[in-house]
Amino acid sequence: MYSSYLLPAGDVRLQNNRINDTGRHKQPVEHSIRFINGIIEFDQKIIPLSTNLVTPQRSWTQKHWNTIFISLFGYFIGFKILYYYSLPFHLENIVILTTHAIFTIPFVMDYAVTVSSCFFLQNVYARFQTLNDFWKCLPADLVATSDKWTHIKIVDLMENTRLLHSELCGLLKMFTLGYGPLLLGLFTTSYINFLVGVYFIVNNEVFPSFHSTKNNLVRLLHLMVHAQIVTFLMSIIVFVSFINEKILKMISYLRLYRISNLHLDKKRQIKMFMNQISVCDSDQISAFGFFNINLNLVTSWNNHIGTDEGSPNDIEIKQ
Repeated sequence: MYSSYLLPAGDVRLQNNRINDTGRHKQPVEHSIRFINGIIEFDQKIIPLSTNLVTPQRSWTQKHWNTIFISLFGYFIGFKILYYYSLPFHLENIVILTTHAIFTIPFVMDYAVTVSSCFFLQNVYARFQTLNDFWKCLPADLVATSDKWTHIKIVDLMENTRLLHSELCGLLKMFTLGYGPLLLGLFTTSYINFLVGVYFIVNNEVFPSFHSTKNNLVRLLHLMVHAQIVTFLMSIIVFVSFINEKILKMISYLRLYRISNLHLDKKRQIKMFMNQISVCDSDQISAFGFFNINLNLVTSWNNHIGTDEGSPNDIEIKQ
């Protein structure tokens, strides 16, 4: 019986209610710690099902993440070397050097927030995909075909998948509570830096003494900063979109069935699952509640930047 590996439905509902009741009274660090612990507990429940159903491993390997870390570290060191070389003054001591390394573009905090966010989001995405794999293991039309898929086993797997999905949605909300302030700071500062960088690229004569001898290198650095900002923000947005896509994919699976032809137990599970997903969909990943993080942000930024670039003031500056 698969259901022996999971929490009862009441425990899952109690856990989600506890998240809603205590969310505003805890610090983001506490939410982040609870999110990590929740992922560990979730994996302990999902491993037996993955083993029995022989589903593929969806999470990225350690080698994959190590490659990303090494690449970003190499880029960071290379950028700092070019940045120090382009400075019109020399760094006199190790204290000033360290200060510039941490508190100048590219910011170390941007790397930390982006990499950790993508790491956790990819792991959540992989677990949503695993739940979709569980559902695809069910027989066609939820009809018992053999001893492997009896009526009881089908209903058990449907309930287990539903409860795991509910718990994972709760963890996703926990991630939003923990990382929301960091994501708000990252998106806000990145957008401001992006606009300021565009201004400096278009108006490179603002600081003629700074650009007189190393103008091309400074332009290259600004372009690299723009590429980094776009890459970091799009990485987070894309991972969030992948998660939303997997949630919608589960809805498409549920809508394939003709509920009127199903047994009462199966019909009840599908209706409960649909209601559960509609509640989960209302709690999207956001930047501390100020705006939802999804592909709509890209459209908004493109419209905003396009409007700014077409304004009369910008035309006069370019002339």
